[in-house]
Amino acid sequence: MSEAKVREVSRHSGTVKRASGAGRSASATHPGYKREQNEDACWADEQRGVWVVADGLGGHQAGEIASKTVVEEIQRSAASDRHYERALQRAHALLLGDEQNTANMGSTAVVVAEDGAYFHIYWVGDSRAYLWTPGEGGGQLKQLTNDHSYVQMLVDSGAINPLEAANHPNRHVITRCIGGSANPSLEIDRVSAPWRPGQKLLLCSDGLSAEVEPEQIAQVLAANSDNRRAADLLVAAALDAGGKDNITVQLISAPDKTPATSGKWTFRTGRTPHPSAPRSKFRGKILPVLSALALLGLLATLVARQFG
Repeated sequence: MSEAKVREVSRHSGTVKRASGAGRSASATHPGYKREQNEDACWADEQRGVWVVADGLGGHQAGEIASKTVVEEIQRSAASDRHYERALQRAHALLLGDEQNTANMGSTAVVVAEDGAYFHIYWVGDSRAYLWTPGEGGGQLKQLTNDHSYVQMLVDSGAINPLEAANHPNRHVITRCIGGSANPSLEIDRVSAPWRPGQKLLLCSDGLSAEVEPEQIAQVLAANSDNRRAADLLVAAALDAGGKDNITVQLISAPDKTPATSGKWTFRTGRTPHPSAPRSKFRGKILPVLSALALLGLLATLVARQFG
């Protein structure tokens, strides 16, 4: 879709709201054609290195309240302790305790937080994070998050394949969200990795991921280096595909000065540990030493058994 068509769509079918200011990132959100209200929410603070997309659940107003609560708690953490898992836990507790809450009021969330040359992604639900790496053709688009959804459970169990999942009648049923139930506990998944030059992160609600194929997303990113234009075109592509849900995207470029790294991923899922647990800056150096010592100990044991 051309840039002129993007403006035409915006005038006649709702408003594409964009984040103000120029920098490494850009966002755009649109209510879509089928929903009267936009229950998605997004926020970014490039200086502090944090971005969030939340997709509210529960219908008119309830979904708006839920996604706004998630964003407000992320904002609070960005300005204070930077414990974003704890922020999502706070949002969960607030929504469960809200007098207006029903079993259907909740929100998904995907959060990116930078730590030097690394980024960490925290998520709950089916809002996604993708990593785009430039290369031949449209480059490589890799989905970093794993949907907390009924259909994903079927795929993981081998009951259906990814092609069947894309057209499954229950593909929008999620199995985990912030708020939304009487369960006081919340499991938050995380993935961490170093930036590599030229890469981009894409955060989105399922209004994009359920409508636009990964190959088309990759082609838009490959053909448009400007994040503002690319975000607008991704929203336009979701509208072209039917615009059946609220659509929100955030694009984040790698820092200009990105040191060379091994590119290894660290995945952690399950219940969040206590957020005040200290992180040592020497952890990356200590672990290889401990591993080497353990190997030497094993070799010594084998030698002793051989000659003992």
